[in-house]
Amino acid sequence: MAGTKSTEALPALPSDITVEWLGSKLRHKVKSIENTHSIWGTASKLFYAITYEEDETDKNDDGEGRPTHICIKGVFDPKMIEAQPWTVSLAQREAEFFSKVAPQVRNMIFPKGWWSGMSEKQGIAIMNDLTKEGCSFAADVASYEVKKVMNGVEQLAALHAQYWGQSQEDHPWIWNNYDPALKFICTPWDDVVRQLGRPQLPEHLMNGKLCNEALNRYFAERNPRFRTLLHGDTHIGNIYFTAEGKIGFLDWSAFHFGSCFHDIVYHMTAMLSIEDRRSHEMEILDHYLDALHQMGGPKFDRNDPEVMIEYRRSFMTNVIWLVCPDGLQSKERVAMLCERAVATYEDHKVIEVILGQPEPTAAAPGA
Repeated sequence: MAGTKSTEALPALPSDITVEWLGSKLRHKVKSIENTHSIWGTASKLFYAITYEEDETDKNDDGEGRPTHICIKGVFDPKMIEAQPWTVSLAQREAEFFSKVAPQVRNMIFPKGWWSGMSEKQGIAIMNDLTKEGCSFAADVASYEVKKVMNGVEQLAALHAQYWGQSQEDHPWIWNNYDPALKFICTPWDDVVRQLGRPQLPEHLMNGKLCNEALNRYFAERNPRFRTLLHGDTHIGNIYFTAEGKIGFLDWSAFHFGSCFHDIVYHMTAMLSIEDRRSHEMEILDHYLDALHQMGGPKFDRNDPEVMIEYRRSFMTNVIWLVCPDGLQSKERVAMLCERAVATYEDHKVIEVILGQPEPTAAAPGA
């Protein structure tokens, strides 16, 4: 897939997407385009049907076919940029995924990309319209059976195994955009959780100082033994189901290096009812650890205390649902996932586990 860091001014509004611009990115002569529908959010998804010039061949110079239905993802809402300026960096990160990472990733399902690029003020990815492939998407409020989650963690295991032990030192351009964004969202904790209409939280999760301290320590003290490349945002809104019923992963705007269990517990919490998660999470964890090893990663066992401490600490990633800003997700989804997240905090004593660990001592000079 072609991809560039562009010096050109990329489309900032839907009206900027023209036949000429799209044809130059797909490297085919486009006769006309029709915006069939759009989905607005943190990043917007604009869907187009394409008609090509009749004398065009079915393949470009690289032998790639030409798509007839596409999704163009980027930040096309000036009001969103004004309210949440960090959304531009997420769009840029997803564009980088499709141009730099996706061509290397094996054994995962995600949309086919046709072109991606970024500029100072935009990030755009052109990918297949999955609905035309018979794919379906999760409802705002939904629960899924355990075998679906098993399929999801298998694919995450494949990604994790491929990049196991690597870090930003190996890929300097993959800077961690996730931690700063989540810290920014969590800073006004006390005000947010007391807003009218917010989900009710247990008393200890109403304490912004305590929760922010736990979040900061979670980020600072992740065990490097479990470090790998993460999808980073594996919740129910970022998956889809193929025509064969397999899970595919959407929205690669938050990939970064971190603890492998981040992806696993975040995915599990969002996909399962509280009852099913409580009944089957150890079974799912074992399945993930087995798949990780089978895919070429290390062999771990949950009898290893370090495995379980890191696993339990990683539920801190669910913190976003406690303070999710209005407009990023539907109120119905936030309410459901907040309830599920709170249950994980109670079941695994997440805050206590994080704050109860000895704080790392600073290394002596020259150590």
